[in-house]
Amino acid sequence: MNYPKLIECLKLFSQDTLRHYLGDDLIEQLLSEWENNGLLTKKRLAEMILQLNGVELLKKSQFRRDVLMHMEAKDIEAIFDKLPAAKKKDISTISDKANAIAALSWGPSEANLKLMETLGIDCSIFNPPIKDDKVMVSHQAGKRFYELLDYQFFIKQRVLNELNKPFPLKRMLVHMPTGTGKTKTSMHTLVHYYTFTLKKQGTIVWLAHTTELLQQAYETFTAVWEHLGDGQINTYKLWGQSNISIPQDGFNGIMFCGIQKLQALRTTNADLFEQIVKNTRLIIFDEAHKAAAQETRSLVESFMYSPPGYEDRSLVGLTATPGRTTLTGDENKLLSNMFENRLIGIDVSVVNQVNMSKNAYLNHTTESNIIRYFQKNNILAKIKKEQLTYSEQFTTTELQKIKAKMLDNGYMDFTKTALENIGKNRSRNKAILDKLRELSTEQVPTIVFACSVAHAKLISFMLSLEDIPNALVLGEMNPVERADAISSFKDRQNPVNILINYEVLTTGFDSTNIRCVFITRPTQSIVLYSQMLGRGLRGPMMGGNAECLLVDIKDNLGRYDADMAFSHFNSYWS
Repeated sequence: MNYPKLIECLKLFSQDTLRHYLGDDLIEQLLSEWENNGLLTKKRLAEMILQLNGVELLKKSQFRRDVLMHMEAKDIEAIFDKLPAAKKKDISTISDKANAIAALSWGPSEANLKLMETLGIDCSIFNPPIKDDKVMVSHQAGKRFYELLDYQFFIKQRVLNELNKPFPLKRMLVHMPTGTGKTKTSMHTLVHYYTFTLKKQGTIVWLAHTTELLQQAYETFTAVWEHLGDGQINTYKLWGQSNISIPQDGFNGIMFCGIQKLQALRTTNADLFEQIVKNTRLIIFDEAHKAAAQETRSLVESFMYSPPGYEDRSLVGLTATPGRTTLTGDENKLLSNMFENRLIGIDVSVVNQVNMSKNAYLNHTTESNIIRYFQKNNILAKIKKEQLTYSEQFTTTELQKIKAKMLDNGYMDFTKTALENIGKNRSRNKAILDKLRELSTEQVPTIVFACSVAHAKLISFMLSLEDIPNALVLGEMNPVERADAISSFKDRQNPVNILINYEVLTTGFDSTNIRCVFITRPTQSIVLYSQMLGRGLRGPMMGGNAECLLVDIKDNLGRYDADMAFSHFNSYWS
């Protein structure tokens, strides 16, 4: 988003003040290298401050005061007039009036709204638009058929077969590689089970950790029900700011629940939580590799019992990576045991038996590698891997710092502090910039996974200093600005071909135009690596591209290299 009036105001700040709002990390990393080339004008610094931080900076009272003190007196007076009478008492000077405005709590008060209007900023940042603010909605089915691909149909049938077996409290884990449509397949299965087995009675609970995953699941379900459903069904939203109450006739339909929201409800509203549990007939846990964490497991297990008066229920986990770490150990065993060691995956041999004639099948050699099978059938993109190298790698001192933080983490994965240290290596960042400059010149839509928030900002800053269009997505950003950044990347008429993020777009984000996944952060987590890689895996049959470039970085991290998650994905690019 552009804020020309705010930029004009920031241009009046001193160089020291502008650098303060850019942050010490950026000052240390870049400014000394760019100061003498004439690029760091006040206008450029002001633009960088807003690009990297957005209007979230206005939440800080000191920033608001600095802005106000560089506005015209008449504008300050107009904003001051909107203050409650009690806050205007005995205040007369312009400086004191600016202080009084800045001291207000940040929110949609009359004075803050007037400030935003004066600065030319859309006041919707206080109330981000919600696609659908109803927590319970009835959906009417349509008549068109929404077809599954062959392997998706077989997964659906295998799950239904398990669910319809006569023994109680059934559990299973569905494993489908990233990019092969597990959400769509699950929704077809859910609709069939709810309609024909449950006879549209009771509640199906869909669990996930993030808003992005829940919104994606909700939208997929509504599309599938409109094509395949029978009559009406209620949906309930229980994530973010959405809340529900107990309906007079009880819960009946499908409920999309955030894990944290449900955990809080368990404590704060036991009656409502108990009603949800009692009415539940099926629990579907998205990204189920996270289900074995202690608090999450406790929540799931609170559903998986059937005392007198309760109907039977089942648990289905969904994952692209049926394990929690690259190492074998108790955590992976705990996850497996939680789903009774019942893993439902894709059997290519069965798919071929149905698709081929008997003679063709007998003379056919089944592709044993599931990834290569999907790539040959244009379901997954073929991955072209490039490992970036740089001349001056980590020094002994830097490696010792990283190792110390790894030890603090029990070698499970790099801590945030270790990743921040990795993200500060200058020669490494120069190699990243050089590659991104090349990708931009070739107009290759690229998603970049940074090492930290500071590292993401640093990459964006480096690109912007060279006038290379890019968008930044961070969890701390205002939701409106974050949505705008994503939209600019997805819009192929927009010059933005580089989307930089840290820990936001690993799940629940699909953009069919992605042709390069650039992983700058090392990790030992096969789950995280799979999620990052998965953003570019969708092939032509799934609305994506035939080929995707994967760029990661070869670091001299010694013993850690053997455990790096990328080594577990060799079949994607071999």
